[in-house]
Amino acid sequence: MAAGLLLVREGGGKVSDFSGKDWNRIESYGQETLATNGLIHAEMLANIAVGAK
Repeated sequence: MAAGLLLVREGGGKVSDFSGKDWNRIESYGQETLATNGLIHAEMLANIAVGAK
């Protein structure tokens, strides 16, 4: 997981949980991990929130 986190971030992407909290430690890994190119991160979080209702 740490390698994937590094690859996404080095490529300009963003990794967070579904609430948008930054994914910065291996302990953060869980069922709610979102990795995007960074440009669509907010939109994906919004879509996840709508789907959870």
